[in-house]
Amino acid sequence: MIWSLQILRFVAALMVVYVHAAQTAMAATGSNGLLPHDFQVAGRAGVDIFFVISGVIIAKTAPGLTWQAFAWRRFRRIVPLYLLLSIPYAIIASKAGFGWRDAVATVFLWPATDQMTAPALPSAWTLCFEMLFYAAATIVLIDRRLLLGILGIFGFAMAYRSAGPVFQFLGNPLIIEFAFGVALAYAPKLPRGVWCLTIGIIAMTGAGFVGIAPKGGTMEFLEGVGGFQRVLVYGVPAALIVFGTMHIEANPSAWTILGDASYMLYLVHTLPISLLLVVWMSYPINPDLIIAIGVGTSVLFAWRMYVRFELPLRWWLGRVRVFPAAA
Repeated sequence: MIWSLQILRFVAALMVVYVHAAQTAMAATGSNGLLPHDFQVAGRAGVDIFFVISGVIIAKTAPGLTWQAFAWRRFRRIVPLYLLLSIPYAIIASKAGFGWRDAVATVFLWPATDQMTAPALPSAWTLCFEMLFYAAATIVLIDRRLLLGILGIFGFAMAYRSAGPVFQFLGNPLIIEFAFGVALAYAPKLPRGVWCLTIGIIAMTGAGFVGIAPKGGTMEFLEGVGGFQRVLVYGVPAALIVFGTMHIEANPSAWTILGDASYMLYLVHTLPISLLLVVWMSYPINPDLIIAIGVGTSVLFAWRMYVRFELPLRWWLGRVRVFPAAA
């Protein structure tokens, strides 16, 4: 375990929470608060940091595992918790119409049918790419020679993205960010490699001020609209941040525990922020206070859910031995 990356996971999740809290402040008061919008949009890049970290972690942990053990470990870590937390969102979505495409996107994290469809849980669009990456890694563990076939499919889909949603999804440029992480897992440390962290932060936060920050919503992200721009503007700085962080020595601490809880924070933060928005729309307060309360409430709520719900679920699933671990 690279403990510094565990801490970075929490920071990345907090970035996403922050940008959503800032959007809440804007909706309630018409103001971004003290920090300008051009700075706040960098919070979206927390997703890109997550993707790069995933590439690093999988590249370092998958070797030595059987493909069955790897697939089971990734499944039990991601899917059961996600599906349980998706239930209330699916119920709410069903009131406005919840068709078979929505069911496929939500249950199987596959958004591409005859049209692109996002999962019911708002933040789960990123899990669609996570699961696609895990599936590719599983195939490589089955037979490393299949890697060329996977790269060929990705290249073909990218070249024919105009053919439809399946090609848009399989050829989405965001997948390159996972490849960045895989490359970093094998990259040697540099004498002053920690400076990559500073360079990445400056590049990431400066994107909004120079007018090159990627725009769009969930559907645009799934379809890969402006995908190459995002990889360059956020993906490359995210890789620099991850690489620089890998040069920092860290030990288990409260921060690494928060990093372990970052998945829960990422999944559930929209709930308290959405509920607070209802309050702020009727009783608006200072926008910076709205942001602070939104972030703080989300972290506290996610922490309690992590302790009371996620950890017991992981303990129970961890006792289920389905496949041998050693390759």
